[in-house]
This record gives sequence, C-alpha cells and structure tokens, in this order.
Amino acid sequence: MKKIFSILIAVSASVLQYGCQDVLEKIPDGQVTLDKVLTNYNRSRGLIDAAYGEIYLLRDQISFVMNPIESLTDNAFWAATYDAYEWHNGALSLSNPVIKWSWASPSEQLWPDFWRGIRLANNAIRYLPESTVITKQECDTWIAEARVLRCWYYMNLLEFYGPVPWIDTPFDVTYSGWNSLKRPSYDEIATQIEEELLDVIRSGILPVRQPVQEARHVDNGVAYAIRARVLLNNASPLNNPGNDRAKWQRAANAAQDLLNLSQYSLVPMSEYKRLFIGAFSTPVSEIIWRSWSDNSAINNTNGVNVGTYPYASISSLWNCGESPTQELVDCFEMTNGALPVTYNDGTRTGVTVNPAAAALGYGENTGDNPYANRDARFYVDILYNMADYGVPYNCTQPFIVETFVGGLNGFDDIISQETKFSCTGYYSRKDKQITFWGPGGSQGHEPTHWVFFRLAEFYLNYAESLCELGELDNAMASLNVVRERALQPKIQDVPGFERTQEFLRQRIRNERRVELCLEGWRFHDQRRWKILNETNRFVTGMRITKGGDGRFSYERKKIRDYQSYTDKYLVMPIPLEDAKKMTGMTQPEAWR
Repeated sequence: MKKIFSILIAVSASVLQYGCQDVLEKIPDGQVTLDKVLTNYNRSRGLIDAAYGEIYLLRDQISFVMNPIESLTDNAFWAATYDAYEWHNGALSLSNPVIKWSWASPSEQLWPDFWRGIRLANNAIRYLPESTVITKQECDTWIAEARVLRCWYYMNLLEFYGPVPWIDTPFDVTYSGWNSLKRPSYDEIATQIEEELLDVIRSGILPVRQPVQEARHVDNGVAYAIRARVLLNNASPLNNPGNDRAKWQRAANAAQDLLNLSQYSLVPMSEYKRLFIGAFSTPVSEIIWRSWSDNSAINNTNGVNVGTYPYASISSLWNCGESPTQELVDCFEMTNGALPVTYNDGTRTGVTVNPAAAALGYGENTGDNPYANRDARFYVDILYNMADYGVPYNCTQPFIVETFVGGLNGFDDIISQETKFSCTGYYSRKDKQITFWGPGGSQGHEPTHWVFFRLAEFYLNYAESLCELGELDNAMASLNVVRERALQPKIQDVPGFERTQEFLRQRIRNERRVELCLEGWRFHDQRRWKILNETNRFVTGMRITKGGDGRFSYERKKIRDYQSYTDKYLVMPIPLEDAKKMTGMTQPEAWR
C-alpha cells in the first residue's frame, strides 16, 4: 500500500471525505494550529514529508489491491473476477471508475490521491517560508522538492484523466470558485509543468542525483525525467492529433537533456535483474527514481506457485496474478533480431513462423521448442514451460516450471476468483525471486523495488521523437543503445529491415513494450498511441500438452474477449461527484 506518513499536520480531517473541495482545500490539520507547526522543527519538516505521502510505492497497488496495472493492458492477464475483470468487461462509467477499493469510503482512489498530493505540495511551498525553526537551505531545498513533487502528481493526473487546471496555491477555506475552473489544453498544462521544472533545475538548489542516504527524495534527475515523459505524452497522437512537429522536437530535446546527464548509465545485461532486485541503499547507475518501499510481497500475489515444488514443503502463493500474454511473448525477438511469427489473421491464433526465426529453431509443431534462442530479456522477464526458475531458499534442487496441462503449474482453462495457475501458459518473473520461497515459510530474498524512472526509457523516448521527426539515423542510434545492451543486433541488421519511418516506428514501439514490460507503462503507451482498438479486443495464451512420448504440442488459444478498447478507455472520466461540483471542467470528449 502506498505509504501515508503519520504526522499531525497537512492532512486535514475533511480530506478523508471524497470531493474536489476536500482534496484541494488549504488548511493544515485541525489537530494543531499553524503557529505550532511553524515553530516546531519536526512539524515543519512534516510539511515536505506529507507531500511525499501520496506516492504509490507498490506496483501491485495502483490499480487495485494485488492487481498491477499491467493487467489492464494486453501484456498480462489477471485471472480473477476483481477490477481487472470489470475493466475488460466494459464496466468503466461515469459512476464506476473501476480502479477503486470497493470496501473503502470513498472507493475512488487515484483522482483524490493525486489531487491530495498536489495540495500537500502546495501547503509545503506556501508555509515553509514562515517556519522559524528551519534553515534557509532547508527551506529552499524542501520547497524545490515540493515543486517537483507537484509536477509528479500532475503527470499522474494527466496520464489517467487528461489535462487539468494548474493549482499552485492552497485554496482558502472560503474558496467557492470550483465552477470557474476550466480544463486547459494538454499543451498548456504540459508547458506549465515544463516551465516549473526548468525553473527548479536552473536554480541549482537540488543535486542532479541524490546521495545514497537521500535517495528517496526527488532531485534534478527526477525533474528532467518528469519533463521528458510529460512532453512525450504531449507530442503523442492522443494529445497531438495534428502531429505538430514542434511538440515532437520539444519531446526530443527534453529526452536529450536527460541523456546528457553524466550521472546515469545503463547497467550491463548481466546486471539487468539488479534494476528491480536489491537493497534500496545500493545505488544502481540506471535508476533515476524508484520506490523506497519493499515490494517483495508481489511474489505472493503475482507469480508462479512454488508451492508445487516436489522436493520440500513450501507454502502456496495467493494468486498467480499478472500472467504474461502470448502477444507479449511474441514481441521478444530471436537472438538474430527476427520476430518469431507473423499473425495470419485477426484472431492471432494462426501464425506463420518467420524464416529467420525458424533458422534459429523456432517452431510450434509437436516436439518444437519456441522458447530457445530468444532475446536475453525474455529469460529475465518470463517464466515459460520447462524454465529453470532456480533453487528455492534452503533447498538444493531447482524449481522447473511446468505450464503444460497437468504439469506442476499447468494451464488453467477456468477463470476463477483466485487462481494459482496461469490461464495463458506463462508467469511473470521480472521483479520476482525464487528465494522468496523456502520450506516452512523460510525466506532469503532481497528487497524488490518498483522503478519510477530509469535511463533506458529515455533512450526509447528520444528514438521515438526523432523517428516522428523523420530523423531516422539518429533515431536508430538511440534505439540501438537499448538493443545492444540487451545483446540484440542493431536494428539495421535485423532480418527484413526497411529504412522507413513506419518500420522504425513499429520496432521502436515493440522495443519499448519488451524493455519496459511488466513495469506499468504499457497502460499509458497504449493510450497515448491510440491503439486500444487494435490491441485490447482480446488476449491469447499458449496451451501446451505433453504426449506419451514426452514431446510437447502447442495450441494458441484465445483467453478472453475484452470490451476495454473503445475511445472511452483512452482518458478516464472525472469522478461523477466532483464533475457535479466542477461544472466548468468538461469531461473527456468520449464521455460527453
């Protein structure tokens, strides 16, 4: 669950009640008066601590408890009749945000949480200068952090709900102008965010990269990253229907500014797992910002059931959760850069094996092995039939994943409330560890952390922006940095290469899908590219059976039809109760 700091200030009692007036109002907590906050060091510092308190720190919490947001995309299937089921069943409406905590009051979460984060940042910016017990350096530093955090919360609001008004001061308790708030254009709010972040960066108050002991605090690297992501969203088809080249150039410039920072570098493929696994106090050169909360429990809510281990008694997990789809698996190239298959029709269950993939042994006939000679990231990210997951804690024999029908982790043909067995034939591995599991509940795993920003994203952002500008050679150069780290050939050396904008666009998008899979960003990529109608009509898996001769047979199978592909799913509506209070704000076009 996201961490909410226990402090006596900044979160007013009324903020627990739902509504825009509650999440945007100004006053500190009624438990203490403002003068007692500003004359006490810990309470003054609590103003900035509170501004950090609305950050979602666990990857399996932002869309629903135990339900990673990747399962709302075509990358992963979550086999249970919870929010992911409702989402894909077309339940999203003005009165049902779907992404909610049904037992909470209010059940709506994202909209009020992000606004509350903005309000708490505004409180810090407004009141810290009046504190009599902090130094000028502390005041300046914490205000700069609060300004970056405000932009972080705005970025999140924009990604889910589209452009919203820029609020840079706590509203007076008597404020009654909610109906006068207007929805700006995306470019207007993106420009405001960019100017805010550049002002912080140019002030030189924050370091480019925080020292290890302050790693949870934002810095100029985070400011550059927020700016680059917001401007890429601003240039993308969803928010740039006229394909304004100037927006793409701004996005390219922002990505380049971040890539020019010498404090960050890609880790080698041999250390790729360290991006997600390891002590928070251990710096990783590629990480710009990540959650400081241990996400290790995700092994119990989204992964393979090690409880079927035949050599020792190990507890079963709660739910296999996000199961990678066949569509995602198909995106992982062969080691020669060839995509494995071409779909024969719209069902994605009939395929033609690409000749260059067949040359490396790819096949789906009985006795074939479609999981050999794949991109190195495939073996880090995905658990597949007969994969060696490693040795559980306090054990000696490896756990071999059996996804074939009747295997230890066999294919599940039934979508149930909670299932320990995948309905797609795959399990997620990227931020999982076999050593989370051991006999008698013993554990020897390292902490797991959700990554908010890492350098690879911005090589891909830069490549995408340059491709849309027609600068294909420079786009390929940036794309190749990520590809070569993954030990894949340069894009111009892949089978069937075409030096065209469309070919490069599709391979950049594919590279992004592979590099960032199961990290939560596919949800926003599908929307900013406006491809839901192409990708979210259904998902498929691989149903594997084992013959008496020990050979495996493969059948692509449609898992479930989806209703989450319409334009109403591109931008979430303003929650109904707040929409009634903010009549000057228009709902997204598809919801009017």
